[in-house]
Amino acid sequence: MRVFLFLIFFFISSRALAQQTIFNVPSANITEKNKIFLQHQSSIRANGPKKFWGTTNYAAYGLGNNAELDATLFNLNSPNSKNATISLGSKITLPLMKSPYQPKLTTGFSMPISMQRQGVGHWFYSSGSFVIPETKTRLTAGINNGTKQIFGRNVTCFIGGFEQEVSKKISLMADWYSGNHDLGMSAIGFSYALPREFMLYAGYQIPNSKRVMRNSAVIEVAKEF
Repeated sequence: MRVFLFLIFFFISSRALAQQTIFNVPSANITEKNKIFLQHQSSIRANGPKKFWGTTNYAAYGLGNNAELDATLFNLNSPNSKNATISLGSKITLPLMKSPYQPKLTTGFSMPISMQRQGVGHWFYSSGSFVIPETKTRLTAGINNGTKQIFGRNVTCFIGGFEQEVSKKISLMADWYSGNHDLGMSAIGFSYALPREFMLYAGYQIPNSKRVMRNSAVIEVAKEF
């Protein structure tokens, strides 16, 4: 928890915002050229016999031309997950046409490297998204393929997302990975813009199978500077 508080303090002193994921599903946003993006996510289950605190930490560098380089640190958890992993890769988001519907194609590839002798794997995803102009709703759908270093086992699954702007400061959001694996869950919540361009994301995660994991709260902080 001290690490989480430190990250909040650090981000408050930073400068702008992007969004690397909706909650768990990669978003259509891309880091601006020569900007550095940081995001911390904590998944917390504070009650019951299976209490835990799980973290995912993202960093990205904007290359320009709708592309970025990414580094993600998975599974620094308590209790120990026995599969802490660093994943290095890239993401590209391409606007498909000039339209009020803002259609975009997002594709990413990453190489997860286990820090606890679980080997090297891969993570690939591709999704399309568009905005409903009348309601300012962005919908995302696509395919995800990855290995045990991130997902607990080798998987191919559907990904989906929902983002709804309510005001300049508040948006509702939800996403979903299909299947029974370590990211097989739906998450629903909101984002809120705080002073100093600091952003907070909060929600609740419901697993597709309680044999794999339990319900948990999710909190994220993010900055692009």
